[in-house]
Amino acid sequence: MKKISIVIPYYNNESTIKETLESVFEQTYKNFEVIVVNDGSSEASKNELENLKNIFNITVLHQENSGPSVARNLGADKADGEFLFFIDADDKIHESYLKKAVGAFNKNKDLEIVYCKANFFDNVEEYWDLPEFKMPNFLLNNCIFICSLIKRETFIEVGKFDTNLTFTEDWDLWIRIVKTKGIHCVHRIPEVLFYYRKRQSKTSLTDNMEVNNNAEKSRLYIYTKHYDFYKKYYLGLESLMHTIYENLDYKERYYN
Repeated sequence: MKKISIVIPYYNNESTIKETLESVFEQTYKNFEVIVVNDGSSEASKNELENLKNIFNITVLHQENSGPSVARNLGADKADGEFLFFIDADDKIHESYLKKAVGAFNKNKDLEIVYCKANFFDNVEEYWDLPEFKMPNFLLNNCIFICSLIKRETFIEVGKFDTNLTFTEDWDLWIRIVKTKGIHCVHRIPEVLFYYRKRQSKTSLTDNMEVNNNAEKSRLYIYTKHYDFYKKYYLGLESLMHTIYENLDYKERYYN
C-alpha cells in the first residue's frame, strides 16, 4: 500500500483545523502521514496546534510567516510518502477520497494529478461548478483545486510551488506538470469528495480591488512564464489581441 504525505499549511486556523484533521483521520485509506506547517501563527494559535498534536498523530513544523507556498514546500521536503496531498486548514474531504484517488493511479500509470468534484460549505452550501479539464480552456482558467493527489517525485521534478506567486500558485504547478507529463496525465473522479469552506465574502471596494489586482498580476506572471506553452495552443499575444479586436468590433456593430 503506497504511502501518502498529507501537507497542511496553518496560519491562525485554530477554529477550523480540528474539523480538517477529523476528516483526514476518518479516511478509509490508512497509509498516510500528516504534516502541519505552522506559518508564523500567533502564540495562542500555535498552542492550540500543539494541543491537537497530542490528540492526532501529526507532525508539526514551524516557520516564520512566509505564505502557504513556502509552507507546502517545507512540508513536502520533510515528507516520505510516494504521493503528496495538499489540503488547507479550513477544508474537509470525504472519507473515501484518498482510497479512490490511489485507485485511479493504480488503474492508470500515466496519471500525475487526480482530483474530484467539490461542494462549498459553511457560509455557502452548494455545488462548486468547475468545468472538466480540457486544453486549451485550462490555460485560460484553472479548473483543478489544490486538494489533489500527485506524485511527490514529479512535484520535485517540476520545481515544487513557485514562491513568487501568492495567488493561483496551484494553477502554475498544474501547468508545469501537464507541460512535462502530457495532457493525459489528469483525471477527475466524478464524485463530490472535497468540501471547500466558503466564508462571508469580502464586499468592500478596497477588498475587491486588492483581490482583482493580485489575480491579474498572477495571471500575467503565469502567462509570461509559460508563454511558449500558451502559443502552442494558439494563445499567443497576437492571437489574443486579434480575438479581442474581433470581439470589440462585433459588439460595436451589434449595438449600433
